[in-house]
Amino acid sequence: MTGAQASRKTRTRARLADIARVAGVSIATVDRVFNERESVSDAARERVIRVAREMGVRRDLPEGYRPITHLDLILPKNDSPFFVRLRAAFRDGIAMLDRGIAMHRHILAVEDTASFVRLISETSYARQGMILAVPDRPEIRAAVQSIQAAGQKVVTIVTDLPGLAGADYLGIDNRQAGATAAHLLGRSCRQGGRVAVLGAHHDWAGHVERMGGFQTTLSRDFPHLHCEVIEMDTHDDPDRCARSLRAALSFGPLVGVYNTGAGSIGIMNALKAAMPRPFWIGHELSDDHIIYLKDGTMDYAIDQNPRGQALGSLQTLLYRCGLITSTPALSHAELRIYTRESLPARNYEESSQLSLD
Repeated sequence: MTGAQASRKTRTRARLADIARVAGVSIATVDRVFNERESVSDAARERVIRVAREMGVRRDLPEGYRPITHLDLILPKNDSPFFVRLRAAFRDGIAMLDRGIAMHRHILAVEDTASFVRLISETSYARQGMILAVPDRPEIRAAVQSIQAAGQKVVTIVTDLPGLAGADYLGIDNRQAGATAAHLLGRSCRQGGRVAVLGAHHDWAGHVERMGGFQTTLSRDFPHLHCEVIEMDTHDDPDRCARSLRAALSFGPLVGVYNTGAGSIGIMNALKAAMPRPFWIGHELSDDHIIYLKDGTMDYAIDQNPRGQALGSLQTLLYRCGLITSTPALSHAELRIYTRESLPARNYEESSQLSLD
């Protein structure tokens, strides 16, 4: 270090000490304020900036102080291919947020209603809003309504909380997805017969809506097909899927199978002995579904674009909280239908360009 450099460093240190003395804080606090680090109270940050300006400090100072904006992302603990893709999409999107935005990510066991309620209702930080994918249970719904009444913004994805006023839903229209599955299956199965419907979660509005859309469309437009809804929730578990489908097959052949969730390896295993092979529709363009589509085991996969949902929900929440001015689409994500002949040549999500401007 040259003599001139040492002299400048000494003068800078002295000036920081002067600001710290007048503002009533430590030199380290002044340094953190100048470098816009988070670990300083709002009051101390404002005093440091005011004193520095009064002393005529010749450097770029933070423009006042905008407190850290705290947001929550709350997702269920679910290792199905869809949720793996969704979490990865959020990881990429959150990495692009301004450093003044703190997005707290929480993964909760889907059966732990109390933890969902507690996290929605209470935080150690002043939260402005949240993105949710949660079961539609009375306690959870009441907690969401309570924080909305306090002024927090809510965006739901994957599955809606129907009738929840003031919340934005950015997932697909699940009733439309189920109706689409029924239309595809009905147009493909010209001969009459039984159709088995496997539901993943009866307390998730999205799965209920898929089953409802499927049943309504099938009975209305394709009366030659008999819809049999399997009562046991599969919970996206392959063993539950296999047991449910084998039980249905024990009563005779099936012409069609519709699964609203994951666990498809169980369905594939159960169908190995089924003759003739039923027409099969599932959800999401997952690695296993790509294999089943290619080998002809599965006929259609209805995908709900998790990357689009992640980006859309982030943009919407930022907009609702006044952090960006560009108006997002504020509409349902578009579902995509894949067959063996329409599979993308490469992972379409990897080529997507994210923007939070």
